Amino acid sequence: MNGFSGSRLPALTLIAASLALTACGGSGGGDSSTGSGASPSTPPIGTPSTPPTSTAATTPGVWKGSIVSTTTGQTASVVALTGPDGQSVWMATDGRVWGGQLPMSGTRFDATFAGHMYDGAHFPDGTNHGPASMTVDDHAQGTMSGRYSGSGDTGTFNMSLSPMWDRPASIGTVAGVYTRTTSNGYTMTMTLDANGQLHGSDSRGCLFNGTVNIPDATHNMYRINASVTSCGSLDGTYQGMGALLDADAMRDWMTAMHPLEHGGHSHGGPMMGGSPGMGHNTVPSGQRNLFMFSMVGANSAIMDALAR
Repeated sequence: MNGFSGSRLPALTLIAASLALTACGGSGGGDSSTGSGASPSTPPIGTPSTPPTSTAATTPGVWKGSIVSTTTGQTASVVALTGPDGQSVWMATDGRVWGGQLPMSGTRFDATFAGHMYDGAHFPDGTNHGPASMTVDDHAQGTMSGRYSGSGDTGTFNMSLSPMWDRPASIGTVAGVYTRTTSNGYTMTMTLDANGQLHGSDSRGCLFNGTVNIPDATHNMYRINASVTSCGSLDGTYQGMGALLDADAMRDWMTAMHPLEHGGHSHGGPMMGGSPGMGHNTVPSGQRNLFMFSMVGANSAIMDALAR
């Protein structure tokens, strides 16, 4: 969870100006073509028929790439989790989160997202949250690139669909105890049980409880509903999404995603619990062991990546 601000904010990555993961923005128009593939030629008699395969470039998935601010000149890694209904949240290692609604398919389109940033940091215009325009210029099977603007910032993004998206999802698969620590001893722990219940806490007293369910058992995505208490400005109800990823494949992300240090940004973004002097994030290894998620509330967002 991104930044439990102040001394009470845990290291769940806080992004208190978060891009609402919930439908805080509507998909724009643009050329949102859905093109399907051409019908196959008639097979020889006696050959079993095969239904035509759609070649439409769909947006749901686990996307990973980079985002470059032409305003600040900085580059950050970005992960986008887009559910089977187009609900999407994008998380950057420098502490930015964008969320909204994408069309289910198309080659070019616009979308209006909402953006959030941790209380201790801000967007180029000095704000912590606000609307953002996402323009996808090129969306093909497995790739997506375009431009963004909002809150005094402009830039570009480029992402690829992760093969980890095609893994099946189940409560049994994701159940377990997940943790993240920092170099100076901060710990955050989250348990997902066999009934889909979520419970968590951190070493500064923040508590969160909720549920996890599966919108599509054929793909690696989990919906989260949770409440946060005993955590100051992060208290409230949240909705979001998560995915069970390989820590080995996300080591660059975990290395760059550092907590807030000395009241300002470190090389990476702030995390839940991002008070001064938190130290650096530990970097796990392994496969199918890293639960990355983001949740959005009324005035803040929480993102994190915890390993079991």
